[in-house]
Amino acid sequence: MNARPKPGTARSRPALVAFLGGLVLTLFTLVEPVSESLRGIDRRMGDRALFHGAGPPERQDLVFLGIDEESLTLQGLDPQLIESNRNLTRMAARFPWDRRVHADAIEKLLHSGARLVVLDLVLAEPSDPAADAALADVISRYPGRIILASVFTPLSVEGDGFMLVEPEFLRIGSPPAIGFVNFRPDDDGVIREVHYSSTLSYENNQATILGETRFPSLAGATLEALGKSPPVSAEPRFSTAGTKGAAGVYSPLSIRSLFIPDDWEKRYGSGHFFRDKIIVIGPAAARFQDNHQTPIGLLLGPQLHLQAVAAGLENDFVTRHLENPRSVFWLALAGSFAAAALMFLITRPLLVVAGSVAAIAICYATAFALARFDSTWIGLTPFASTLFFGSVSGQSYDLLRERLERGRLHRQFRRFVSRDVADSLVDNPSIYQLAATGRKRRVVVMFTDLRGFTSLSEQVPPEQLFSQLNEYLTSMVKIIFAHGGTLDKFIGDAILAHWGALEDGDDRQFASSAMAATEAMGATLAPLNASWKTRGLPELEMGIGLHIGDVLAGEIGSVQRTEFGVIGDAVNLASRLEGLTKTFTCPWLASGAFIAATGNEFRLRRIAKVRVSGRQEPVDLWTSALCEVSRVSFAQALEFFEAGDFEAAVERFEIYLKDFIQDRVAERLLEQTRQLGTLPPPEWTGILELSDK
Repeated sequence: MNARPKPGTARSRPALVAFLGGLVLTLFTLVEPVSESLRGIDRRMGDRALFHGAGPPERQDLVFLGIDEESLTLQGLDPQLIESNRNLTRMAARFPWDRRVHADAIEKLLHSGARLVVLDLVLAEPSDPAADAALADVISRYPGRIILASVFTPLSVEGDGFMLVEPEFLRIGSPPAIGFVNFRPDDDGVIREVHYSSTLSYENNQATILGETRFPSLAGATLEALGKSPPVSAEPRFSTAGTKGAAGVYSPLSIRSLFIPDDWEKRYGSGHFFRDKIIVIGPAAARFQDNHQTPIGLLLGPQLHLQAVAAGLENDFVTRHLENPRSVFWLALAGSFAAAALMFLITRPLLVVAGSVAAIAICYATAFALARFDSTWIGLTPFASTLFFGSVSGQSYDLLRERLERGRLHRQFRRFVSRDVADSLVDNPSIYQLAATGRKRRVVVMFTDLRGFTSLSEQVPPEQLFSQLNEYLTSMVKIIFAHGGTLDKFIGDAILAHWGALEDGDDRQFASSAMAATEAMGATLAPLNASWKTRGLPELEMGIGLHIGDVLAGEIGSVQRTEFGVIGDAVNLASRLEGLTKTFTCPWLASGAFIAATGNEFRLRRIAKVRVSGRQEPVDLWTSALCEVSRVSFAQALEFFEAGDFEAAVERFEIYLKDFIQDRVAERLLEQTRQLGTLPPPEWTGILELSDK
């Protein structure tokens, strides 16, 4: 009688395979890019765990006074007010401003009782002597209450080292505190750790020199001025203030309001608002490009300084463990042993996978709880990676074979149907079968056609024309697929595509994707034409019609051959809109319903309301605007046209065309206006009756 093998013997080989699978990944962690990649994943997960939620409250004694776009342009201010105010007059000049603006702002804030003013602007070089003297005078009269900015800057364009640049020329008998503004992002470009002080050797990645001078950062100098002893470096526990989001914490107040009497009185209570506040004056306008990626999103430089100051005042920092490469290796090796243990103890393959997932989930749940309640993050990605990789390695053959077969079928389907249909057939056959039976759907429809293709086919050799057409269709379909569209069919040189027939989603998502595809198709056709021209081939012009509406979607055809498609009035109208692009000589036209779905009315223009052949309900026609000025000017002319004041409309269109002579749409409407005459027909409703198909 044969003896039954012991359970341990039967599971030894799968356990060994699991261990070896995990060990392979463990050995890869000795390679720096792999180790850094795993640590990078842990950092991002730590960001989520540590900063999910509101975090500490926003401190009310910290204020960001921003040099914003309103302050740089003084838009909306009465010119007489600007002329009558010396600081507004100085601000009206090109930035950087006369330093007397900063001097007066600082003095006004400190006179109002501000506790500390931090100027987040690097005044590296002398400027107008009188302006520098005014700023120096303010600094000398308020010792210990003003902090200026310095910066570690490259020694040369080759980047062979850094030096500290300070506003030396503003140093007086009692020099102000100075702090550097630099931040050091991690390898993924995210700033997590804040250096409250640094040395030249550290900034130059050199060995530490005993007794070397430590320079405070702007946040470090601020904390020292407030009587705090900040750490050398630490990771702040950022505040996101709930629904306000990261950018809403310490949001900038406009510096120009200091010099506008009404704002100074109403917004700031004639200065009472600033009493006992720590105020950072710094860049807030987009042109400064002073944005920094942090675990809680993009922050302006001054906002990041204030977050660091707040953390220092509250001694509120987070801690991350297991950040060094050696810990990554040992954690990964532990995951390999855990995978082998699971494989040895559990016989059913699915339970092995379920067990590994459960173990990983428990580990991460513990790590997230620790981050939530103790502001401490332990990175477990190396352990989780090798545990999971090892536990599935012994069962990978069947999975690999299945995936290869599925990939082959997928590629085969994509030769005959669109990407979305192929995905549904292979990945979700039950969902596709439901859609294929036919159902009413709200769908975005795109219809494209080439202009003059029929006459072109009579002039160009067939083999040349087919090659060029295939090149064109390949590029256009690639764009449709890239923007999530489904190719319905080719109708000669025309393309019918749609969004939303197969998958659920919202109208804005589908319409925006179709709009992006339209813009990409137009941008792609230009280089194609340039290429064809150099090869002696004719250039092609394309028209696109876009509409959103209800259709019937499903498989259409016979027993021998079917295809997934859409039919209905929305399809017909998209085709009519494409035809009208020839009438109005524009690359694309969209219905008002489609534009409303995109939510992009502000950057496009409505060109007419028309009633097309075979359809009683009128439709608004929209297309692109040459620029914002042209959009507004065109809308004014169109308003007269639709109101029946044709004489005024002709005048407006003629004025418009003097500035935008290349606008063929305006030419078409001017021609139509002249045909209608100076008096509106008795039945005029502002709707153009068009027979174009």
